[in-house]
Amino acid sequence: MNGADLFAQCLKARGVEWISTLCGHGLNEIYAACLRAGLQLIDVRNEQTAAYMAECAGRLSGRVGVCAVSSGVAHANALTGVLNAHFDGAPMLLVTGCGPLATRGMGHFQDFDQVALAAPICKYAEAITRPERIPEYVHRAWEAALSGRPGPVHLTFPMDVQTAAVAEGWVAGGRPMRHPQPPAATDLKRAVDLLAACERPLVVAGSGAYYAGAEAALAEFASAFATPVCAPIWDRGAVPGPLDEFVGVVGAASGGPERLADADLLLLLGAAADYRVNYLQGSAGVIRVDADAQRLGELRGVDLEVAADPGLFLTGLTEACIERQMRGFEVWLGQVQRRRDNYCAGIRKGGQAAAAQRGGLHALDIMGVLDAVLDPEDVVVVDGGNIGQWFHQTLARQRYPGHWLSCGASGVVGYGIGGAMAARLLFPRRRVVLLSGDGSATFNLTDLECAARQRLPFLMVVADDESWGITEVGHRERYGKAMSSHLGPVDFAAVARGLGALGVRVDSAAELEEVLQRALAEPVPALVHVPVAGGLPGQEG
Repeated sequence: MNGADLFAQCLKARGVEWISTLCGHGLNEIYAACLRAGLQLIDVRNEQTAAYMAECAGRLSGRVGVCAVSSGVAHANALTGVLNAHFDGAPMLLVTGCGPLATRGMGHFQDFDQVALAAPICKYAEAITRPERIPEYVHRAWEAALSGRPGPVHLTFPMDVQTAAVAEGWVAGGRPMRHPQPPAATDLKRAVDLLAACERPLVVAGSGAYYAGAEAALAEFASAFATPVCAPIWDRGAVPGPLDEFVGVVGAASGGPERLADADLLLLLGAAADYRVNYLQGSAGVIRVDADAQRLGELRGVDLEVAADPGLFLTGLTEACIERQMRGFEVWLGQVQRRRDNYCAGIRKGGQAAAAQRGGLHALDIMGVLDAVLDPEDVVVVDGGNIGQWFHQTLARQRYPGHWLSCGASGVVGYGIGGAMAARLLFPRRRVVLLSGDGSATFNLTDLECAARQRLPFLMVVADDESWGITEVGHRERYGKAMSSHLGPVDFAAVARGLGALGVRVDSAAELEEVLQRALAEPVPALVHVPVAGGLPGQEG
């Protein structure tokens, strides 16, 4: 066997079933080894899509998603997905081929330091220099990707190391065990003291709560003490089913009902102290819990910082509050719930008025139909700024499950087709829906051909306002005109058909639900093109 065979066996031993990829320099021997090992290769037309597939697999499953790309510019192109994983805390491995180790630095084809380019956004980045140490490299990459706050890792794999002979031998296998850190008893006591002294607490459950598997603990705590829960927009959701205490997202560009400013205690669970929570600049007390101690201590004025698993912290906090016989916060919860419902009613009314004035379909029509046709287990991928705002302000009201996938904290657009392909591979028995804006759709639209050819069906709904909508609204409000933010017409349905997918355009609300239901049952990717009026929730003009 050679180094590439040993590498493929190490991946398979860790449960890897498929690798997203785009062929090129430095990958041939890796491909042959993967096929010999029984690993499926899913090819795409853009390295960005390959990386988006891997990081979305990591975000959806909590396991390490793997992509492989060729050297040089291909490596740089794939780093878009790696950066998305860095922002979100998603476990993924980028494998990049390269010229021989023996001629590194001598000017062989596409000769440059790929590790140095990847390292600043990776938890672990190395070049494999010894074939017999491949199990060690893979082991270290997996441990780094899954430990503490998950994240991306990278391995550059030179061609001569791939082809070097290695002896049959030990292959490190199995997924590394998570060793979640429990909170200290003194931290729990201090947290209960802070809760007992406040009147208006607000739980902000970020991606760290999702990756910690804290869904049940979060629901138990919120229900036991009538404590409102929100999520930073674009973070992973940890509210899989209807929860009365869930009051939606915070930090949306389209605004929202007041919650942060009126809270007198914020409990941040695996959430960043960024713009979405106003950098914690308000007067509220703050308890911050994160599995990664390095993410703590970055701001002053925090009352309690706890380096612990958010799920274990919540479980311990619930027990400690029950022991203390702490009261609930029903009055405050009722106020926040009414604000949420009134705000949602207001944006629905404004959107309906705008649609009536302009004629045609509106984003609200899409949201209404999705609300009617989606099943609880359907995987939903949301790709786009404007349509993403409508989705979060309407559908993410009482539930926000982890299998609803948004762009993540990076705010990237164009990842959606790769995300939908990854979802289809991970969940072959679930329905997969991609809700995309027209600008986002055109980034990697040709990968529909790859999805169709490799029999990876999903429903893609393109909300088309012929605009970079979220930007154009801002331009018109501040400058009175659009500036390089308006787009021309695209016949998305015809393009989809040309790429081997199904394509249909819908121009009336009456036929939208029927078309979506039919498209969800198709065995090939189906794109439904829905022209809509522009405008953001609450800011239409």
